[in-house]
Amino acid sequence: MVETFSYDTLFSEASTDSPLNPVAHAKYDFAVAYPAPETLPMDGLIQALQTAVDSDSEKVLAEMAYYPQQLGAIELREFTARKLAADRGITVSPEEIALTNGSGEAIGLVIQALTNEGDIVLAEKFVYMGTTNQLRRFGADIRGVEIDDGGIIPESLDRQITELAANGEKPKYLYTIPEHQNPTGSTLSADRRKAILKIAHKHNMPILEDDCYVDLRYQGDVQPAFRALDDSGIVVYVASYSKLLAPGLRLGYFTCAPDLMRRALSFKIGSGPNQFASVAIEGFLRSDLDSHRDNFNPMLKSKCNSMVSALEEHFGDSGATWSVPEGGCYVWLEMPESSDIASIRDEVFEQGVGYVAGPNFEADASGRIGKNCARLCFAFESVEKNAAGIALLAQLFKQHGAM
Repeated sequence: MVETFSYDTLFSEASTDSPLNPVAHAKYDFAVAYPAPETLPMDGLIQALQTAVDSDSEKVLAEMAYYPQQLGAIELREFTARKLAADRGITVSPEEIALTNGSGEAIGLVIQALTNEGDIVLAEKFVYMGTTNQLRRFGADIRGVEIDDGGIIPESLDRQITELAANGEKPKYLYTIPEHQNPTGSTLSADRRKAILKIAHKHNMPILEDDCYVDLRYQGDVQPAFRALDDSGIVVYVASYSKLLAPGLRLGYFTCAPDLMRRALSFKIGSGPNQFASVAIEGFLRSDLDSHRDNFNPMLKSKCNSMVSALEEHFGDSGATWSVPEGGCYVWLEMPESSDIASIRDEVFEQGVGYVAGPNFEADASGRIGKNCARLCFAFESVEKNAAGIALLAQLFKQHGAM
């Protein structure tokens, strides 16, 4: 019998023994972070790829035969430049855009280019855990900024930076999801964005703008991007096609000052993102973007309305509050402060309802806040299952003494 080789003395100090847990779904799964598979435009993506191959098979074959260039497929970057100008008021050339394997890779590249061990990075006090995990991996000291239903409070941000300066500390940059924020669903108004930009310039602090949910708006007016309001280079703009089309495609992009772009891309391993996916996405977006949004976003609205109505019916007299987003995928539920719904999350999951507890999103990772909060994704389940799942969630919270 062959003796099993041991790596016990060989692992790097930076490595961790992370369990490879398969994804588990509750009967009513509000813990996911993406739309239902049946809403994805797979037929359109396949048709777009077929059309590209039929129209110029030699060109497509040549592109598939080589590794993609570092910035990614030129056709998709050209489309992205036109989309940014039309949808977000951002004027950049295709050469100023880098395609990435999802917006998470773009954010990770920028983090590596800007962050030294111990650097202070500001973010909403509840913010997307994927980014905070990356920030901590590269040594950032994350500090949460006060928020309300409208997102970051500019006065609190300015005060916090001033207090840090009084202690001889300075934040390196601010990370924010200004549109349909994950997890709270909030959207920063144009006035708040302008105020935050003034604060950023006052304190010489770049803004890392994660605009990955902007295409998922189903009511209200789209707010101007930070990058559209400021041409100085202080804003790094990141966005994604994955949320709108299919998360499994993993296709995001970013644009920033040229010197930062070069530094960020120096951390990129290998070439640009999958050329096959890029060809399909560019062809689909060029012909079907508007029609897909017109079909997809009303479905999101119906699902959100279903969840919010069920919360009003079953949580209305509980002392709980919840966000009513204008887009995106999430409702943020806040139970009274005495309720600890984080500690019962696993039991409630086993009984049929999944959610992500608030402490997972705490920027500071202090464990002091968020135990009474949960992110509920309304995009995955049907209208009917959203309503039934919230009814069951209320029953289970009562059963566990959280309501």
